[in-house]
Parts: sequence; structure tokens; C-alpha cells
Amino acid sequence: MVTTTALAVGGVVVANSAGATQDTTAATTATTATTYRTQLIEMRTAGSAGYFYTANQAEFLRAQRLGFKFTGQVPGYVANTALRGTVPLYRLRSTSRASYLLTLSATERNNLSASGKWRYEGVVGRVPMAPASDRVKIYRVSKAGVGWRVVRAASVRSHVAAGWRVDGPLGFVWTRK
Repeated sequence: MVTTTALAVGGVVVANSAGATQDTTAATTATTATTYRTQLIEMRTAGSAGYFYTANQAEFLRAQRLGFKFTGQVPGYVANTALRGTVPLYRLRSTSRASYLLTLSATERNNLSASGKWRYEGVVGRVPMAPASDRVKIYRVSKAGVGWRVVRAASVRSHVAAGWRVDGPLGFVWTRK
């Protein structure tokens, strides 16, 4: 069984998976996926050069110490371990400014990393690819000079009206733990 703890920081409850342990005994096979969910948190980078996403409490706290600010947005919950029907959500950082983007595509990750303009930083979490009653679709949007954001489907139209470009879907996130 994976166990997580949570800490309220800056008005957001951030799941801590750093101390997670796994018990592979047969008694744990009935554990539900909710044990594995953690919030995907949006922050503005220092100087508001871009957006940053994490699902890790320790990383969230380090980012705050670096001057990153919590935006108040939590697009949803991601899995912090591989579950059937989920795929990795990769994070890359611009090498020219404090700006980050998320992608589902290993090809995009590899091409951006190979360009030298982006540095691959790892998997932020895992997202389901199929809709369900407890999930919402998320998209990556971008705007010149502002960066890349992750937004729920319900707010895509308002972002487009404000000059953002839709880069594409990023799967689904759970709406609750």
C-alpha cells in the first residue's frame, strides 16, 4: 500500500509522496487508485517569467524558497505511481528563462531536449487518457512572453479569448483525491 501525508502550505494541501512505501502482499490488492493521487500545483516562477508545475511537496517548498508563487490553481490530481490507463506527464524547463512546459509526448520531449533550448526534468505525475465521471480534460495553452499553462477544458475558451493558443490536450486529471 502506498501511503501519503499532506501538508497545508500557502493555502494548498500538498501531498507528500517522498516517504511512500509499497507493500506487495496480497492483502493490498484491493487498494483503490485514490491512495496514489496527489495534487498538480501551478506556480509562477520568480519574476513571473513562466509557469511551473509540481505534484511533490518537497519540490513545492523548494520552489517557494526560490521565489516561485502559488497561483491558487490546482488543475486536479495526478497519479504518483504507474496505474493501468495512465501515461507519464513530462516536464521540461527552458534553458533561456524560468519557463516550463508539460507534455505527454515522448517525441516532443526528446525533440525539445535535443534542441538544446529545453532541459528534460522528469515525470511530474501520471494522467489517465480516458474520460470518467471523476475526471476533467486538461489542455496545454501558450502565450508569447507569458509561457505555457495547464488549464481545464472549461476555461480553454476564456484563455483563447485572452490571446492564448491551444497547444493540445494533456489527458485527464482527477477532480478529487
